[in-house]
Parts: sequence; C-alpha cells; structure tokens
Amino acid sequence: MRLNVLLIGTALFACAPILACKHTGMGEHIKHPLADQESSHMHDIKKPMNSTQDIQHKNHNHDNHSHHGTIAKKNTLKLSLTPQGPLEAGITTKVIATLTSAVGDKTFGDADLKEAHTQKLHFLVINPSLTDYHHIHPIATGKQWTFNFTPKKNDNYRVWADVIPITTGKQEYVMADMGTAPKNKAIFNKTTHMISTVDGYTFTLTLNSQPKVGNALMSNITVTKDGKPFNQLEPVMGAFAHMVGFTEDYQSVLHIHPLGNEPTSATEHGGSKLEFHIEPKKAGFVKLFTQVRINGKDVFAQFGLTVK
Repeated sequence: MRLNVLLIGTALFACAPILACKHTGMGEHIKHPLADQESSHMHDIKKPMNSTQDIQHKNHNHDNHSHHGTIAKKNTLKLSLTPQGPLEAGITTKVIATLTSAVGDKTFGDADLKEAHTQKLHFLVINPSLTDYHHIHPIATGKQWTFNFTPKKNDNYRVWADVIPITTGKQEYVMADMGTAPKNKAIFNKTTHMISTVDGYTFTLTLNSQPKVGNALMSNITVTKDGKPFNQLEPVMGAFAHMVGFTEDYQSVLHIHPLGNEPTSATEHGGSKLEFHIEPKKAGFVKLFTQVRINGKDVFAQFGLTVK
C-alpha cells in the first residue's frame, strides 16, 4: 500500500514538499529526513526566475507528493523555454527547452536524468487563469528538449519541470514561463467544483471533512459511466491516475498519485474509486486536474476547492 500525500501551500520558483516520501522499491514509502527541518531564510520574491531556493521553510510550503524519491534541498537546475513562434490559441508551436546547472554551464540531456514514472522529464503546464492544463513529455534532442505545444488560450504559460538529475538522485521542480502575457488580466474563477463530466464519464470528488489548514483528510474520486461504477481505468505513466494541482497565487504545483498498488502491466485496470490523502498547509483556492486513461485516451477531470 502506497501512501501519497498532498500538501497545499505556496512556493517561489521551485517546488517540493514539507513532508516528503522516499520510495523503497517495494511499494513502501518512508519519511524524508529533511521533512521536519526549517529553512534558514525567507524566500525573496525579487530573486530572478529559476534561482535556487531552500525548499524546507514551513511557512512557504512547496506542494508535491514525492513519489519519485528524496527531494533536493535546493534546486541544482534551471529551465529556459524558447517557443519558435507566438503562442496562439489552436496553433501548434515548437518549443525548445534547455536544462542547465544552476551554477556553472553544464547542460542536462536524456543521459543526465533518471527515469521516474516511465519518463525522464515531466512538464506540468498551466496558464494564469488555471484553465488550460497540459502534461507534456518533451523529446531529448542532444542536450536540448523539444515539444509541440497547442495552447487553448492566447496567453502566456507557466511550466514546472518535474526532474531527477542522476548526479544527485533527488527530485526537483524547476519553473519557467513562456509566451507573452495578454493585455487584459486573466479572469480567475474560484468556484468550488466537485463534479466533472468528460466524454460521458463522471468524476466526483468527495472529502471526509472540510479542507482546513493543518487538518488532514481523505478524499475520493469516483468514476462512473451512465450512472454505473467504471473500473476500466488503464495505466498512465505507471499509475491509474495522476493528480496535478495549482494554487491561486500561481506559485505552487503538486503532483500526486492515488493510494493503493500501482499497476505492474499494461493490461491491468483500476477504478472506480481513487483515494488520496490530503494535508492542507495554506489557505486559498486550489485547482485540481486528475488525469486518467480510458480506451487509450488521456482524460482530464477538473476540480476546484477552497482551503480555509
């Protein structure tokens, strides 16, 4: 049985959990030794993009369930993104990404990264209104990474790279922006949203208590089709679901998996209930995207909740 922990809070430019978990390789997780440490300084919002940050400050939480391994105390990498054209709704644009060392000029390609959940590099992409989410796996081309991006909005986008350098063996979340911000500020909808219907499948999020800062709770997502439980979820990136969330301050990201055993073959199926352990650490609105695979297609269910 795996224990996946969702921590909700604020991060500045880099993300990692206050309570981290280390995977032992046998479906068991242990607490990261840095989980109870407090950082020696406050984050400075004036620091340049992609600067390394101390990740263990208890008042500036970095959201994420560490399902890959231990978390780096400071990011060792920085990310740059270069779209080959303007980001326009419905238009596919090639983007070149580069991962380099935060100190020095080493460039990190495919051979320099450790695979985690079937991929060397995960890009978690969102626009300022938290409405257009993409989970992207870029392709290594020498010491660069490329991907095609088709935004649904005429907007700029924020990208978090979920990555483990082989040199450290520790998971990092490295952030960068791409595109040009529109003239009009994004309209942000903070409506609580607990039911999502996509392609005829209904996803219902339930909580065993009100989400409050410091209050641990369990959450369930049930999947139904035509009013009946649906238990034919297919493996996606080594799990039956991936939940990614973003906070209203646009500074935090989380990436977690449901409780329970992960699939060991492509023919296994899961559902109709997905269970998550939640420990809110900061008040505010959180937008959640749950990704599952059905009949070979990735389906994204959206939820919104407010932590008091």
